Parts: sequence; structure tokens; C-alpha cells
Amino acid sequence: MNKEQLFEFHVRNNWFKISRYYNQVASQYNMSFSWGFILLNIEKEGTPSTALGPKMGMEPTSLSRTLKNMEENGLIRRQADSVDKRKSLVFLTEEGVEKRKMARDVVLNFNEKVYESLPKTKVKAFFEVMEKVDVILTDLLEDNKVFEKNGLKVK
Repeated sequence: MNKEQLFEFHVRNNWFKISRYYNQVASQYNMSFSWGFILLNIEKEGTPSTALGPKMGMEPTSLSRTLKNMEENGLIRRQADSVDKRKSLVFLTEEGVEKRKMARDVVLNFNEKVYESLPKTKVKAFFEVMEKVDVILTDLLEDNKVFEKNGLKVK
């Protein structure tokens, strides 16, 4: 089997190109792809910083550094949760809201271009395949947890 026949080759290759594209656009606004993605995932009523990591696929130290930079650049503010002072909630500043709108427009524009370039049947098939891949990966990850929990190595 050559690399062009591997699912992960195409997913990785296209994800790399998507992130490069988003970074190119974001750099025109003194931002990065990860900043835009974070801005899109912060809720109006605040989002726990711990909830952003799993959404972003970022390690806690990397996320913490990114949030610190975003705070220094006036895009977000952090405040302690009113109920549980150990939790930190992340909120958008006015500038963060503006940058979020820009990030949303870039994402919607990219998706619009893809939708315009493909027949509806191909788009539908793509999402069906990706949903199935998601189920397969979820099952594989759960199987690995069971093996790891029982001290077995996964082959």
C-alpha cells in the first residue's frame, strides 16, 4: 500500500494545508490559526480554560502560553469563577470579539469555496465517511483504554 492509499496521509496533508492557509490569513491581522480557533471556541458567558485544551487538541502548557499571549494582546481576559475560585474563565474583550468575527468570516469563506467546488453528493459522502472514521477511532481509543487499564500492551 502506498502513502496515497492511506487515510491519515490525506487527512494530515490537507489539515497541514488548511492550517497553513489559516495562518497566512491570520498573520495579516497579527494573529495565528490557534488564536482564531480559540476565539471561536470562547462562549459569551465565559469558557473554562481547561475546556479549551481538549477542543483545541493542545497540551496544557502550550495552551497556557497561548492564552497568556492573547491576554497580553488584549483579545481575552481571564477571571476566577464566581462559584469555584480555583477555576479560571476566559472571556473575549471587545477586540477579541472583533477578531472572532474576522476568524469566523475566514472559516465560512473557506467552507463556502469547498462547498461551491464539490457536488452535494460528494460533500454528503465526505461527511458520512468522516463520521464513520470518527466512530472507528472512538472505538479504537476505547479498546486501548481497556488494554492499558489491564496492563496489556496494544498491538
